[in-house]
Amino acid sequence: FVNYQSWVDYIEKIIQLNNINNKLLLDIACGTGVCLELWLKKGYSVIGLDCSYEMLAVCKNRFPEELLKDGKVKIIQDDFRSFSLEKKISITTCLYDSLNYLLTEEELFSCFKTVSTNLTEKGIFIFDMNTIHALQDEWGNQVFERRDGPIHSIWDNSFDHTTNISTLKLTMNIYENGQYTTFKELHKERAYSLEQIKSIARAAGFNIILYHHLTFKPASESDIRILGVALKIS
Repeated sequence: FVNYQSWVDYIEKIIQLNNINNKLLLDIACGTGVCLELWLKKGYSVIGLDCSYEMLAVCKNRFPEELLKDGKVKIIQDDFRSFSLEKKISITTCLYDSLNYLLTEEELFSCFKTVSTNLTEKGIFIFDMNTIHALQDEWGNQVFERRDGPIHSIWDNSFDHTTNISTLKLTMNIYENGQYTTFKELHKERAYSLEQIKSIARAAGFNIILYHHLTFKPASESDIRILGVALKIS
């Protein structure tokens, strides 16, 4: 239900506005590679980095073997808090609130610092995050259900006001070949104030602007999702 194409188009505008002409892009926490595929169609060479072997296996299957062999697409299994590239890069992205999965300020700083270390001078880091308002009020303490074709899912959310951590217990019942299969997942996301995000990014060596997602309006604490544009300080 996410319009990834609009997200990628929006981010490309930001890249262009910052006069970055390099067509090599690193996406950390790339997951199954939906955005990598969209960037590739726009003419970019892409590097996808994620810690999950299973998700990267799905990601690799998106691309013809020749693209993986000639380096147009590279897939790396690593931790986005501590990775090291062979060569520095101009553009790094991190999408779909992946940074919210870092539950301490120290972990978030480690990610920003690692990205900065692997960026070229005046390189750019573009990321999105859920806000406190999103996790506290929109997700909150509630249970809701969804039906998406053969998938019936139950979303059981709880929010800890002391830690700003949201816990999601997700149950998915999938009807396939005449029978149901049940999967259960546990997700934890921490929300950070806009000032915390800015302070951590600056400490890691960035100048940073936060926008209301998919716009160029300044972000506010009442937004659900914000987008950060962090430029490495040369």
